[in-house]
Amino acid sequence: MTNHKHLRTVIEDIYANDNKLNENLVLKLINEFRYSNLYIAAQKENGSLSFITYDYEDLKLTALFTDPDEFHKFHSEEEVQLLQNPFEVYQNILKTTEIEGYILNPASEKYLFTKEFILTIANIPRTNFYTTDAYTGSELYDIYRNIDNNALEEYISNPQNIGDYEGLFEALSSSDILALMVSDLDFDENVIDLKEHGPVAGMYTDKIGGVYVTIFSSTDKIRQANTDKRKYAQVVNLAMLVNYVLSEDLDGIVLNPDSDNVLIPRAVLLRYSLGFEKYANDMRLCNSMYYMFRLD
Repeated sequence: MTNHKHLRTVIEDIYANDNKLNENLVLKLINEFRYSNLYIAAQKENGSLSFITYDYEDLKLTALFTDPDEFHKFHSEEEVQLLQNPFEVYQNILKTTEIEGYILNPASEKYLFTKEFILTIANIPRTNFYTTDAYTGSELYDIYRNIDNNALEEYISNPQNIGDYEGLFEALSSSDILALMVSDLDFDENVIDLKEHGPVAGMYTDKIGGVYVTIFSSTDKIRQANTDKRKYAQVVNLAMLVNYVLSEDLDGIVLNPDSDNVLIPRAVLLRYSLGFEKYANDMRLCNSMYYMFRLD
């Protein structure tokens, strides 16, 4: 469950800086807010939900929470409900109600964010990657069978390119990227439709020093991944994957773990996130998460 540890770290850094914002801290704060899915308390009155407000320094505020534990530190009433929403919803609340700002984690950080600050945050990430012209399972299988990411592999094999994230992202955006799905089950069919089988597999993650989503340039690289579970490949929309990593509060991405080990930290993904939506978003891959394939 998302606990917004990265957002809380930024707030801790602000406190450590004598509660003063500099350009670097503001940028970090804005980037984390853009991908946040914070919680808000609501109370049912006359059959409808209303937000709980407080008067603070002549401002009408409501509380936001990074996680349910923070909510329960502040609220014990059974009739109070906890709702989780993307950041765009909290901007819309300020636009359509008399609420003038938010207090984040009132039982802990007690950090005030005014309406003016919240509404200045732009470039809210895409939440819908749906299209009516999505690739079918057989079309995705054809993509998978014909993947050729030699250019990407040549790029990451060159030591001179280490740390050149712009070049790496350019190479990634013109590649067909794979994820490794792991399962306890052994499937006979080449195309496994997860809509039919249910949640029988999960994405392989690297949990050394954090939680990192993994991606691969080929099935040969997938075979080198260190897991005892059954391995299956999945074609991914890179823009959707980056959005998932950031909105789920994960630490980053590793390309070809257990072989090339190219690390892309969260801070770098945040810096270039808009570029992924623009250059690495094949909308027709929106349903690719529902299909995985036996390794060739």
